[in-house]
Amino acid sequence: MLIAAVGGVVIVALGLGEHWISPWNPSNNMESVILWDIRWPRILTAFAVGGLLALAGAWFQVLLGNPLAEPYVLGVAGSAAVGAVSGMMLFPDSVWVTSMGAFIGAWVGIAAVLAFSHLGPTRLLLAGVVLAALWGAVLMLLMAMLPERGLMLAYAWMMGDLSHSSLPIWLLLLVWLGALCCGLVLSQSLDKLLLGERHAEALGVDVSSLRKKLLLLASAVTAVAVTAAGTIGFIGLVVPHLMRLLFGSLHKVVLLASAFGGGLLLIIADTAARTVISPAELPVGVLTAVIGVPVFLWLLLRRR
Repeated sequence: MLIAAVGGVVIVALGLGEHWISPWNPSNNMESVILWDIRWPRILTAFAVGGLLALAGAWFQVLLGNPLAEPYVLGVAGSAAVGAVSGMMLFPDSVWVTSMGAFIGAWVGIAAVLAFSHLGPTRLLLAGVVLAALWGAVLMLLMAMLPERGLMLAYAWMMGDLSHSSLPIWLLLLVWLGALCCGLVLSQSLDKLLLGERHAEALGVDVSSLRKKLLLLASAVTAVAVTAAGTIGFIGLVVPHLMRLLFGSLHKVVLLASAFGGGLLLIIADTAARTVISPAELPVGVLTAVIGVPVFLWLLLRRR
């Protein structure tokens, strides 16, 4: 069902824009260029980034034992963006240095969050919100120091932008596939971890090793997603919960559905972002926040 939905949305997203272009019968060479050189790579980027953010959100929720956890809310995406912009300041023409900076920044953000993990789910969530504000302030400071050439790119990252991705499409799709495979390999252990650490250890799970693996996977995919598209919030919060409501709570199903569902949601959001006020564009992070904030508040009320 999700694959069919992704296929249908991709066809609609290919055609939609300032002017409708038939994906099957472009009328001239210019329309072919728009379809396959501009819209098609952007759709694939949205699919991969959305899936990665959804997988990271599902892992963070298990890792921290908090259903409200996700990279944006906990500030991990913000810290990854700080690392990426720092790399851009040092080596403005190197994509790999920017990616490494995002990876290191994501690790720093996770370490900061885990430092408050002993406070309990509610206080940990509050600590994540405060840390997200801190990383936002640091990011603004770095932007004030950036040269004019890198300022627009950094600003686009803050708002979420899929039109200037510097990572190759094949690399994003390869990371998406690798992250999904790793998640499926760990799915049974994740199911046992939901029962609690003691029960998981009694069932043969090395909880300490599992948490390290989740930490590495979540930081890696968050770094890649932030490097490709900036800080796009709430995908990692909304999609795993929606997939659990639709398909149940077994992680073998939840992770597979989240990988496709996150891509589906971000394709829809990005298509709306570039067509609602066409020919101008809205930052895709604005639309995901419009979707995610009501869901976040509903989850808070539901937990109360």
